[in-house]
Amino acid sequence: MTEEPVLNTQAEETHVPRPVDETAEYTKRITRTLIAVGAGCIAGIICFLTDQATAASGAGKSFIFPILVMLASIIIQKHIFMFIRIDPTKLEKKDWFYQGFITFAFWYVTWTILLSETTISS
Repeated sequence: MTEEPVLNTQAEETHVPRPVDETAEYTKRITRTLIAVGAGCIAGIICFLTDQATAASGAGKSFIFPILVMLASIIIQKHIFMFIRIDPTKLEKKDWFYQGFITFAFWYVTWTILLSETTISS
């Protein structure tokens, strides 16, 4: 009698997902949020300062420039992410929406607080 080799089906390779370092992911999310907060605050301050400069020079008020400043602060975040070695290509649409919303919210709040402070003190 001849013996035929028995194939071992249990020895098949199974794909085991790599463990995700949860603390590293959490740190990246916090960093992205802080960058959005900072970008929004800086955009609000820039809008306040340019509003004061245009009012002092007698130029008309325009709402286009502040919107462009806010949009630029969202776009600049991609370059900041590349600089601090966070891969922006791994961010999904919902992540960019979150970045944009947080930037918009802090831009609006910062600019509003600064404008209302000058109105009160005048």
